[in-house]
Amino acid sequence: MRKPLGEFDPKVTYDAAARDYEDASRDYWQFLSVRTVDRLRLRPGESVLDAACGTGPALIPAAKAVGPGGSVIGVDYAGQMLAIARDKVSQSGLSNIKLVAGDMTSLDYPEESFDTVMSVLGIFFADDMPETVRSFWRMVRPGGRLGITVLGRKFFDPMRDVFVEAVGKERPDLEVVQPWRRTEDFDTFQRVFVDAGLEDVTIYSEVERLPLAEPDDWWRIVLGTGLRRTATQLDPEASDRVRDACLSFIRENDVKELLLDAHYAIAEKH
Repeated sequence: MRKPLGEFDPKVTYDAAARDYEDASRDYWQFLSVRTVDRLRLRPGESVLDAACGTGPALIPAAKAVGPGGSVIGVDYAGQMLAIARDKVSQSGLSNIKLVAGDMTSLDYPEESFDTVMSVLGIFFADDMPETVRSFWRMVRPGGRLGITVLGRKFFDPMRDVFVEAVGKERPDLEVVQPWRRTEDFDTFQRVFVDAGLEDVTIYSEVERLPLAEPDDWWRIVLGTGLRRTATQLDPEASDRVRDACLSFIRENDVKELLLDAHYAIAEKH
């Protein structure tokens, strides 16, 4: 049976992309983590688990929200991503954040360990998404919340399709694997929670317009996201031609902004 992600290895991909991911994230998708923290309405003294925390964009706002009497644990299995998160935590001066190397799909925390569990741009990397959601839910205390955020259909439109088409011209045999597309459809994302047995779930969808200051900024995004895997599978000359095709499209069509939408799911345990 074919695995949901095929040959896409998130750990290898994001370890390699860590620095580029952090660079592009600051300008283009870090806000998703901040908004997730806001929607979870964290309170002083609470304990929080950030599963698949990446470079840690949610850790510091979460730690500030729960205060010195609360705690935040960030878990990720990509070592280079965690290294960047550690630098951020160290520079923040906050003492209520702990970072752990681990796989979000096989955590061994006891049931009802946290007031809040969140996962931003991570669930679509799990082979069995409903089971992973169930495992998160088991760790939430009564009165607590679960927050899961994924990307919607507009993944840096219009440039994602331009990239895929350019790759196809160079390598018709190369599949552009995009794990985030597993949950881009609202109903499909909602179904993950139904299959996990969660009933009281609210999903908010938002579309953001992001300024594209320079054509080269698109390639920063490619190298900082999962699209990097495809770009690096091309030989250098083909990769350069794909990049040039993308940048030419931006200039010729005067592309000044990208669309990015997301679904924010919040579940409360009664």
